[in-house]
Amino acid sequence: MSLTFVDIQVIDMLLFKGMEELKNVVDHSKQRHHIIGQYVVGRQVQDSATKDPGTSTFLKNFYNTNYF
Repeated sequence: MSLTFVDIQVIDMLLFKGMEELKNVVDHSKQRHHIIGQYVVGRQVQDSATKDPGTSTFLKNFYNTNYF
């Protein structure tokens, strides 16, 4: 199997991104909660419709008026 020039460019780009990510972690540019959120928990964002609106009337009104 032969690699084309495009495949080599993609591999180079992924290696560069990986080295940049490693440098950010080593230099503490990314803190622990960033790493856990990205690699352990994942990038799932909770939808506003699935949030618990609370039990009090005040919280229900607050959540209803402040969701985007």
